[in-house]
Amino acid sequence: MEEEPKSFVKVWVLAITSLCYSYYIAAKIPKGFLRLLSLLPVISLFLFLPMNLSSYSYIFATSIFLSWYANFKLLLFSFDHGPLSPPPPQLLHFISIASLPIKIKGYPPQDKPQTSFLGTIILAIKVAITIMLFEAYNYGKHLNTNIVLALFPIQFFFETECLYAVFQIPPKFFFGFELEPQFNEPLLANSLQDFWGRRWNLMSSDVLRQLIYNPLRPISKRIIGDRWKSLPAILVTFFVSGLMHELIYYHLTHLPPTWEATCFLVMHGICVDVEIVMKKKKVILIGRKWQFLNVISRLLVLGFLLVTARCILFAPWLRNGIYEKAYIEYSMAINFAKGVLHIH
Repeated sequence: MEEEPKSFVKVWVLAITSLCYSYYIAAKIPKGFLRLLSLLPVISLFLFLPMNLSSYSYIFATSIFLSWYANFKLLLFSFDHGPLSPPPPQLLHFISIASLPIKIKGYPPQDKPQTSFLGTIILAIKVAITIMLFEAYNYGKHLNTNIVLALFPIQFFFETECLYAVFQIPPKFFFGFELEPQFNEPLLANSLQDFWGRRWNLMSSDVLRQLIYNPLRPISKRIIGDRWKSLPAILVTFFVSGLMHELIYYHLTHLPPTWEATCFLVMHGICVDVEIVMKKKKVILIGRKWQFLNVISRLLVLGFLLVTARCILFAPWLRNGIYEKAYIEYSMAINFAKGVLHIH
């Protein structure tokens, strides 16, 4: 474990070196197949870099940021699309945009980036909730096992949001980037379409939309017409997202995929398609348009998300001890912070 920070540094030094190549050499090649060909070695490398790590925290961040986001951004960059096109004038800006879960509101950067005081307070509250949920794991033997496991998806939602917020701090502070938020209170979604498209992990939604969904819509239109062209595109987008989650699980466990994550995402893709069909068809229920009160719809969506995530998406995490590994690492970090702050 003592060598793990060194391995993490080596992995990211190699990643940054590869992005320097992408900026100085690949970017000079005309867009299209030739640029894609020049970037394939980098894309392939990013798929395997997390395999050199053993810490949950390091693997999770590296797998998502490099194997998923950076690779998708580079694929878009091959054809002059996405957040890397046109390439920013400074190398460090290119590296930050490529390797971190950030989306810039405006370019060039501001001299004095704006910081929302309310946003900072809300983030601090979410960090506190995440820590409390981790602490609840200490009392698992005193609580019903199902209660402890039911808390895991909620803890993961807050944990992921806090992780992304932490990685947004350096580009804000050093470069003055004004960044778009990557989460928009996902637990308040009033439909699955609202959750996946406008609230949860907007970096993932953005790259999937540009790389998968948008190119598929014209193809779908030619096959099934304009009205329903989004349905196949949505389903394929969720399927690709499922494959990327399988890759993350593989990086974390080094075990063959079980396809539970893919089943979870495809199921949610089907449900989103059903929502869209019902909205367009204006389904009538008990003499009224299909519509729930906002509070009820939010509770139904949250319940469906938590149950399906616990039973399907996170089943490999719980079965293969990933959660226990994450808990140990975060407990060490929390205890270290308590020691520094002299909190007992």
